[in-house]
Amino acid sequence: MLHLNLAGVDRGDVELREQVPPDHAMWTDTGIELTAPLEVDLTAHEVGDGVLVRGTLRTRVRQSCRRCLAPVEQEVDTDVTLYFADDVEEDGGDGEVYPLPRGDDLDLTEAVREQVLLQAPEFTLCREECRGLCPTCGADLNEGACECVPPEAESPWDALKNVKFD
Repeated sequence: MLHLNLAGVDRGDVELREQVPPDHAMWTDTGIELTAPLEVDLTAHEVGDGVLVRGTLRTRVRQSCRRCLAPVEQEVDTDVTLYFADDVEEDGGDGEVYPLPRGDDLDLTEAVREQVLLQAPEFTLCREECRGLCPTCGADLNEGACECVPPEAESPWDALKNVKFD
């Protein structure tokens, strides 16, 4: 899966169109959960001594709201530019430079995984006005006020309460 045959790249464009299932092993230990297959639409062509791969990646991810921990689904739809070269010191332009393997098989799994992780939102909110969770009892404040007694605010004058006059 996500392997590109480089044998024909010197003769023209090589296309890769695949769907990666949400439960694929490449998503293990990523911290994100895909709710739809990853649609991969890439085209590779030879550029100098390297291979330039361009295209789009589309899927949906489920993450937790950073304030109330409710599940939130968001779409990831990104254009990618990946440059594979023998010498990773080369500048690939607007994309990342990856090492070009020996032989005719180019495994795009790690590069595609990295691009999806970079495009997935780092922080997610269920809605802009989310009130979050009560820091004392953990109640969802979007569903209503909790029963906690708010802590009394400290005042700079509190120290005078302990002063004794003769």
